[in-house]
Amino acid sequence: MRDFDQDTIKMINTFENITGSEVRDCICSEKIYFLLSPGKIALTIGKGGQTIKTAERLIKKAIKVFEWSEDAEQLIRNMMPKVQKIELNATSAVVTLESKDKGSVIGKEGSNIKILRELLSRNSNIKELKIL
Repeated sequence: MRDFDQDTIKMINTFENITGSEVRDCICSEKIYFLLSPGKIALTIGKGGQTIKTAERLIKKAIKVFEWSEDAEQLIRNMMPKVQKIELNATSAVVTLESKDKGSVIGKEGSNIKILRELLSRNSNIKELKIL
C-alpha cells in the first residue's frame, strides 16, 4: 500500500467498512476515486446501487469506483468502459474514444483524465495516457 495521509486512510477505512470491499488506491478531490481489488466491484455497488449510495451519503461526496487489473489494457478498459481502441507500448497508452464520449472521460477542465492518469501511473507501468 502507498503512503496516504491520515484523511485518506480514514476515508479508505470508512469506505471498506461500509462496502466490504478492498481498496487498492484512493484519490480524494471533488469526488473520491477508489481503485478496488479484482472481483469486488459488484459487492461495492450493491443491489440497485444501494451500498455505493450509502457510502456517498455517509462520506458526503460523490464516489467513482474502478476495478484494478494487473493487465494494463484491462485496467484502462475498467476505467474507461466506452474505449474503442487501446494502443500500448512499454510506458504509454493511446486510447481512442468516440467523440461523444470524450467529454465525460476528460471531464471539466481535464479533471477526470488527470485522476485517471494518476491512478494508471501509480498502479501500472503506464506513465503517459493520450486520448484520441
